Amino acid sequence: GRNRRADIRPATALRRRGQKDRARDRYEPIRGSFPGADFPLAVVQIDHTPLDVIVVDEEHRKPIGRPYLTLAIDVFSRAIVGLYLTLDAPSATSVAMCISHAMNTKNEYLRLLGVEGDWPVWGQIGTLHADNAREFKCKAVNRGCEANQIIMQWRPVKKPNYGGHIERYMGVVATEMKKVPGATFSNIKERDNYDSEKEASLTLREVEHYLVNFIVNNYHQRVHSQLDAAPIKVWEDAILGDEMPGVGRMLPADPDRVRMDFLPYFQATVQRYGVRIENLFYYDPILDRHIGATELDNPKLKRKFIFARDPRNISEVYFLDPNTGRYISVPYRNVGHPAISAGELREAKKRIKADGKSAVDEERIFQSIESNRKLVEESTAKSKAARRQAAKAPKGKPNATDAQDARTSKAPPPPPPRQPAPKAPDRNIFSQALEVLEIGEIH
Repeated sequence: GRNRRADIRPATALRRRGQKDRARDRYEPIRGSFPGADFPLAVVQIDHTPLDVIVVDEEHRKPIGRPYLTLAIDVFSRAIVGLYLTLDAPSATSVAMCISHAMNTKNEYLRLLGVEGDWPVWGQIGTLHADNAREFKCKAVNRGCEANQIIMQWRPVKKPNYGGHIERYMGVVATEMKKVPGATFSNIKERDNYDSEKEASLTLREVEHYLVNFIVNNYHQRVHSQLDAAPIKVWEDAILGDEMPGVGRMLPADPDRVRMDFLPYFQATVQRYGVRIENLFYYDPILDRHIGATELDNPKLKRKFIFARDPRNISEVYFLDPNTGRYISVPYRNVGHPAISAGELREAKKRIKADGKSAVDEERIFQSIESNRKLVEESTAKSKAARRQAAKAPKGKPNATDAQDARTSKAPPPPPPRQPAPKAPDRNIFSQALEVLEIGEIH
């Protein structure tokens, strides 16, 4: 009887005990050949993970917590096509930034980050493959995929092996992060007496530099066990041609538009004052021609236009002009107001209501945010939560992930000069992310 029991496969034994999910997760092979991934960018997998490292703020070099990484991988070559690092939990904005980074060239990004090397992985994505998390199924991501001719495909429920390529690489990242000061490790045995917060010494920018340098100059260059070749070699042979002609690739016609297509958005009518979005007013003369516009098929209905918004800095919104199909920046109507984030706006509205004030108007919102920023500034040196909040505050310079190499872009010429959006104070290029606000008509 003992020998017979030993012959029963472990997976079969678990299934007979009613543990089908556990049997699948532990013993079913990860799909080696992903359906349809026959050439570069045919299928790109995307996912998020918290990094096992604690970062410090730029000013005090004190701990502010673990960052989140959003990463996209080309299933055909296993090359990393894009990433986004932030202090915020995964959101539609993380997806927007990562996909924009994936599809566009990275020369300028590497230059801003200070990483030597080449990252020639970019181009039009065919199918985007993700798990069933809420941020992948939101309307903003669906709209972005439709606008950029990307097929959105979700992993079958309870079939984690369908996401094996991205998850395997997340494991590679986790192992690499153990070498970084401030590593949190994944279990108590590894951690031993290591004090992660005490040892933390790298800022978010420095962690991003370390990670990108590892991708470009290590992971891409070494032989992948399942490919018997380095990911960058497999990528370049397929794109440029080796024994067979190369398949080539396409750069988006308007690189910056990709990001805006995936950002959370509102649908709103244009009034004489401009547009009002969550108690804040925005105006640019470009809107004048759309005042009082009605639906083309129903003149009794007011026409709603699309306004995209980057939640990390809402000092401007992006009007999708139906006549040109391009986004146009529309700043605050009162350009004297400071740049704020959607998270700050949400918290200010909560405070105003908690104070018993029935009217939530623009002036009260900015007064509340200004007083809260003063409190944060006073407590920043003492409190980790305050330092983390301060590190997320919107500043003027773009994140390096926003930067695209304009020299190789085929983007159309810029629209004629308009009233510029207000400039916020200068900032570190890696500490601007704030969480997505998903209330009202935002998608």
